[in-house]
Amino acid sequence: MDTQLALERMQAPATPVCNLCGGSAFGPGPGGRLGKDQLGPHCLACGSLERHRTGARVLQALYGGDLEWRRALLLGSEHGADPRWFAHCEALPSVRAGSLPDALAGCDAGSIDFLGMIHMFEYLDRDREAFARLLRLLSPRGVLQVCFADPRARPWTAIQVGPPGSVRRWYGRDLARHFRCDELGVAMRVHEAADPGTGAVLPVHFFHHQP
Repeated sequence: MDTQLALERMQAPATPVCNLCGGSAFGPGPGGRLGKDQLGPHCLACGSLERHRTGARVLQALYGGDLEWRRALLLGSEHGADPRWFAHCEALPSVRAGSLPDALAGCDAGSIDFLGMIHMFEYLDRDREAFARLLRLLSPRGVLQVCFADPRARPWTAIQVGPPGSVRRWYGRDLARHFRCDELGVAMRVHEAADPGTGAVLPVHFFHHQP
């Protein structure tokens, strides 16, 4: 299987708006960070950042009419989807830094139709093991949506040594090879979109079983 890279540029609206809550007031992000064109990335109404809004925008564009029947899990503390979009949705935080939620142990193989996670794989010690585990939970029509810390910035995944709970790696454009998608029979798609708040263009990755 050749990794397919699909790029779709959805432009930002003229007036900044949060597509998760409809808010139009923005401020500096963590550490006083400003986004593209010096716009504040932090939605003052719901607290979302660029990655949350871009993930939600791409998900709605690709699957907006195909979410209402799905059983969904949103992993970690950051979400790029609204639980109301799904027939059933649980948000599962990780109780330990650098780990998947313990509650995943109670999920049956093939029982989940949508898995969403933002900036989690970067912190996992055994990311390939976690990736394979999540794929086993997906139903035949299931989708794993991941927002990585922009892999476009580097050609290869870089390992970083640090204490538990710190960043373990920075992913590169070798994502499909790193996660052994061919071996696992998994297709990867990438879509780029502009954050409707700041205009910053970010990639959103989708993984699913090949038919």
